[in-house]
Amino acid sequence: MTGKKVLGSGLNLTSLANCDMTALDRMLAAYAQIGCSHVEVSARRLDMIAGGRIIEQRVEAVAEILSHYEMTPVLHANHVINFMDRPNHAMHWAVAEASVKLAERMKMPSIVIHSGHAPADVWLASRKTLIEQEREDLKRLSDLAGIAGTQLALENLIADPKGKKVCSGADPRAVAEQIVAVDHPALGGCLDFGHAFLSAPVLGFDFLAAVADFSEQVWHLHLHDNCGIPDTGAVGDSGDRVAMGVGDLHMPMGWGRILWEEVLPSMRLRQGTYAMIELQGRYRGVEAMVADTAQRFADYWNGDIDLETALGGDARKEAAE
Repeated sequence: MTGKKVLGSGLNLTSLANCDMTALDRMLAAYAQIGCSHVEVSARRLDMIAGGRIIEQRVEAVAEILSHYEMTPVLHANHVINFMDRPNHAMHWAVAEASVKLAERMKMPSIVIHSGHAPADVWLASRKTLIEQEREDLKRLSDLAGIAGTQLALENLIADPKGKKVCSGADPRAVAEQIVAVDHPALGGCLDFGHAFLSAPVLGFDFLAAVADFSEQVWHLHLHDNCGIPDTGAVGDSGDRVAMGVGDLHMPMGWGRILWEEVLPSMRLRQGTYAMIELQGRYRGVEAMVADTAQRFADYWNGDIDLETALGGDARKEAAE
């Protein structure tokens, strides 16, 4: 562990075509060229886990490609993991446990896992039980992570504007409460700024206050931007959603409406934070610019540059030109 609050920054593999090893190699080469120190490996794009079991052939293929680059891999566990889905709990646990084993084998120091959610009627009937059961599972998984030499980062999700399901951690402070309640050295938070920005108008909380409060538990970041307009499904085409500013757009920082000049100084991150960028594939053409912005954010949080310098090359300025 260095003395730096933020250990490094990098992009993720969400835009990777499913299981395309040639594309994986090209993408990693591009990330290395633009100076990423880390890469967030998206488990759902690589099929390293199937039916709750690790697929050896797939792991070996991915590990071989990763070995060609000096970037440190971190893991985004499969999005589907949901400890509040009790009827299918056995499979959710199997995938989560396999994710920790995968991280140990591939020397991944951080694993992002989603916070739980449930249908609205189930939540209303069983809210307290669901929260307690998730805490128990997180404690067990944290025990495994500690033994494996990795850390878990519990991520805040997006509130459902239609109210059909309840995301327990749509307010980031609820994720912080779970982390505090579990009280395990291997469990921290993953702050997704875009998710919080979309959840705030649905749930009526103060975005800046919520992310600032949560940041005390955070050691993994998902950096991206959006316009804070919840997606109700009224705009179907992805390009039109961008034009209208609707939904979880995963834009370059500065292209949306998040006020980074207020967000950056409000962060009270844990030591050893990973500043990962979750960029939608349509923005791959500007990924070097986004990586540079993320690095300047990291430099600011590490106390190496001032706020004006951190924001000086913000993508917001390029978008306005």
